[in-house]
Amino acid sequence: MSRFSYRPDPAGAPRPVDLTDRPELAAALDAVNRDLAATLPEAAPMRLLWTPSDDEDLPDQYHAALPDGRWHGDVQDPDAAGVAKAAQETVQAVLWQVWPVCPEHRTGVHAGTGAGERAVWRCRVGEGHELCSLGELTQTLPGKQRRALRRKERGREG
Repeated sequence: MSRFSYRPDPAGAPRPVDLTDRPELAAALDAVNRDLAATLPEAAPMRLLWTPSDDEDLPDQYHAALPDGRWHGDVQDPDAAGVAKAAQETVQAVLWQVWPVCPEHRTGVHAGTGAGERAVWRCRVGEGHELCSLGELTQTLPGKQRRALRRKERGREG
């Protein structure tokens, strides 16, 4: 049975990931949600789901999902860049939105790994360039937009 097959058994349905057991995934999801809030504020924060594998030779599947449980794509053996890629797939397929976008080239950027094995957003136009580390897309916003975001965040804290 493939993962695309109909599963009448609810045990095969995606389940929320217990992030207390996976602090590296919690940090990755937090970074993705910071970037999402900064650059696509109308989107709700993502959450992580997992689908246990039916086959002991295949790993479990992880999904970056919207709060209502909709998701697209999956990650095996997730790391920070993998969580970002899954979130990107979900935003693109479910919300029909290119996310995130390079402010210089106005094209979509891609999650990957940069120097020191840190997760980064990369633009592939021309020679390509590293936009920023995962969780730091706020830095790429124009000053006026960045200041408005900080004011909004202070309002939530106060």
